[in-house]
Amino acid sequence: MKHSYQITVIGKQTVDGESDQIEVITEGDLTVENGIITITYPEYSEDTPTKTSDTAIKLDKGVLSIDRQGEMSSHLILEQGKRHECLYQTPMGQMFIGIFTDKIHADIDTHGGEITAAYQLDFNRVVVSYNEFFISVKEK
Repeated sequence: MKHSYQITVIGKQTVDGESDQIEVITEGDLTVENGIITITYPEYSEDTPTKTSDTAIKLDKGVLSIDRQGEMSSHLILEQGKRHECLYQTPMGQMFIGIFTDKIHADIDTHGGEITAAYQLDFNRVVVSYNEFFISVKEK
């Protein structure tokens, strides 16, 4: 069954002591297969509502991967207590960013649930932002 869940994503970014928060509410899917939880949903651009990015979030044994395909593509890996270098694609080209994950917490199953994470982003090992997100998945 397609789009049988309401997905809410709240992201908070802090740069130089200034915080900004975004919230996305959309419909999507949730699957659990071989212990791997996958959440998929479209994100619509505020500037161009006809353009979407397809997002897939996978949780496998405490490792969270976030894949976004579209104008701003990325592949991020979050693993508590570890730093990963990840690819981030922009209209001006691609770059590698470092992600050090402070915490990941998940309480989710086939009926829905929540995932939270906190992490630092760095460029050339210089921290540029502290980020947190909250994902809520509810059956419709």
